[in-house]
Amino acid sequence: MTLERDVSKILNPSNDNAFAPQPIRNVPHAEAKPKIVRLSDVTPKPVRWLWPGRFPLAKLSLLAGDPGLGKSMIGTDMAAHVSTGTPWPDRRDEPIEPGGVVLLSAEDDVDDTIRPRLDAAGADTSRIIAIQGMEFDDAGTGMKRTRSFNLERDLPGLEDAIRQVGECRLVVIDPVSAFMGKTDSHRNAEVRGVLAPLGEMAGRFGLAVVTITHLTKAYGGKAMYRATGSLAFTAAARAAWLVVADKDDPSRRLMLHVKSNLARMPDGLAYRIDSKAIVGVEDVPYLLWEDEPVTMTADEAVAAETRQDHDRGLGRGEATVEWLANQLADGPVPPRELENRARDKGLSWASVKRAKQRLGIKPRKTGFGKGWLWELPAEGAQNAEGAQSIALSTFGENEHLGDREVTEL
Repeated sequence: MTLERDVSKILNPSNDNAFAPQPIRNVPHAEAKPKIVRLSDVTPKPVRWLWPGRFPLAKLSLLAGDPGLGKSMIGTDMAAHVSTGTPWPDRRDEPIEPGGVVLLSAEDDVDDTIRPRLDAAGADTSRIIAIQGMEFDDAGTGMKRTRSFNLERDLPGLEDAIRQVGECRLVVIDPVSAFMGKTDSHRNAEVRGVLAPLGEMAGRFGLAVVTITHLTKAYGGKAMYRATGSLAFTAAARAAWLVVADKDDPSRRLMLHVKSNLARMPDGLAYRIDSKAIVGVEDVPYLLWEDEPVTMTADEAVAAETRQDHDRGLGRGEATVEWLANQLADGPVPPRELENRARDKGLSWASVKRAKQRLGIKPRKTGFGKGWLWELPAEGAQNAEGAQSIALSTFGENEHLGDREVTEL
């Protein structure tokens, strides 16, 4: 092995750390120098906003909420405002600079959902394009094929779409987790490795990137821990918002601030979902924004939800059981990985292990000398009374006798 390859191996260990230094081809490591700027040479400039105080330009923002509350409709509503220059709901006498919009949607079809909603919101659809995937020539058949868009490797394709739409001011990615490729959305370093180039692209083009995500079932705590996946999704965003139902009026939705790194925390906003008929389609939903601001914060809304759960008899244990079941829904996961995910969501490992017992999860070894996996029991794998299996030992599988499995019923 050459000296250059030895150095490369040292600088780039074979692990999942997205921030491991990457060697530049044909440039000796010894020639690399730090890129330095003297702050006295930096000209201060104000933050530029797409939606003043709420969604900045040249940055990433995050919008999180449970299904059915209209968070995706906020994305299409914002697209409608940008495409026409229509004033924002809280600034009705201030027209905005119109521009292009690029949409990435994994959950809604463009013909029966996205286009009708844009029309109902009054959008100029000639200024909005949607990426439907990445086309390529099949080497075997010579035919064109399409694969899913992937933020890990397809950022140049997104840049092409931004240039094609012209004067682009907004990119909406809904949900962002669907476009992460093989990135483990629960690993902070891997998520940052994908979002950092996306944020850099937003800065170069001077546009707002709004990522949309679902909420985890984690119980209580701060609102910033509720976004699905790694905390890095919220950390990378310069502004983050939570969409919740009004606990006193379920037909009313609240968009509440979670974080704002660039300005004073603004008041929240409220809206309802109404419907109208457009050409060829009946009952298309659209948003009706209220004029009055909402002073409740996202943390206060989460606390109110927690109190409601207590009133219904749903405690932290039940919520942790639900969280763990969701984590294992797609297949086995190593317990060490689950512990990292739990820590990101503010859950104690002790509560997760109690949830493991309640779900009847039996850890299994992946092979001699290899690690453990947790997986949900097969359907019907309960006793005659419907009770879950219970571990006889109070030790976890990594806590005593090396890697020997805990004896279970």
